[in-house]
Amino acid sequence: MKRITIVIPTRNRWDKLRRALASCIEHPQVDVTVVCDGDRDTFDRLMDVQAHNLRVMYVPENKGAVFCRNLACKDIQDGLLYATDDIEFKPGAIDAALAAFNKHFTDDDGVVGFTQTPHSFHPSGVALMGLAFLGRYPDRQPFCPDYYHFAAQEIYELANKLGRFVQCPESCVIHRHPCFNPDQMDQTHKDARRLKKQDDETRRHRKAQGLIWGEQ
Repeated sequence: MKRITIVIPTRNRWDKLRRALASCIEHPQVDVTVVCDGDRDTFDRLMDVQAHNLRVMYVPENKGAVFCRNLACKDIQDGLLYATDDIEFKPGAIDAALAAFNKHFTDDDGVVGFTQTPHSFHPSGVALMGLAFLGRYPDRQPFCPDYYHFAAQEIYELANKLGRFVQCPESCVIHRHPCFNPDQMDQTHKDARRLKKQDDETRRHRKAQGLIWGEQ
């Protein structure tokens, strides 16, 4: 893997998105795709950002993070780093993930999980995926479309089952999650949480059937 596309869905969180972009946009091996989920204001603002490696997509209606990520992943040409708009990459995090990926997955078929600080979250919540692993998914959609927001678990389950997952302690991101930082609570997070029960039920149903998205 030589180059990475970071995919970030966003909805009405300009300040958080701007902070996330500032932590990665200048990396020489990175391209960034931001998908504005029913968020015209952010789309218009991004049109004024002068960055040669920034691509912006606009979804007119709120479709959720899963839809937006899948939309942006279809034409990925090299590495995929899926992220959220409320994180910051620590210095060296992307380089460490890239090095770990190239060390463990010379065939481009694997996933490297980032470590989220200061609190621990799902190991594949932010991760770097190779093009060969992305090709395992129907139409290059790594997130099961049955979910609205909470779908990274099945990426981990597939990669771990195949022995294709590595956690990289040096690849750290700061995640100011509202569960631990109440001042970071916003409407976008509330909207996603309202559908968490639905996503949890979907997960239980799929798990009971032994389904893992991307498994042939």
